Amino acid sequence: MINILIASHSKKLAEGLREILIQMAPNVNILVSGGDKDGNIGSNFDEINQIINEYATNDGLVIFFDLGSSMMNCQMAIDMLDNEKKSKVYLAGTPIVETSVQIAVEASAGQSLEKIVEYLNEYPVNKLEN
Repeated sequence: MINILIASHSKKLAEGLREILIQMAPNVNILVSGGDKDGNIGSNFDEINQIINEYATNDGLVIFFDLGSSMMNCQMAIDMLDNEKKSKVYLAGTPIVETSVQIAVEASAGQSLEKIVEYLNEYPVNKLEN
């Protein structure tokens, strides 16, 4: 099963979105990193790096982020992976709520990482080059 990481500047936002995703796709592993190390608004590279390293598995990891520094921390963690693990991670530059819900439902239905990446690459507002 594909893993999903929500990387947000807000712990409340990340946990709230996780709650929605779990209700929509209860058998998908939804991970969150929200806020900085001290629980304030911000992004936590160490936590993001640990999650990405642990969940960049054969099933795959799709990452959604809210703001630029969350994206940068995710990208730095991905860049540090070996090529095999990198091939199992996709950083989505799509709207965090809408597409994370859609991808969680697709993953819950057994959709492959390849099909999910194909869909996200064709998403009209995807701003990242993977």
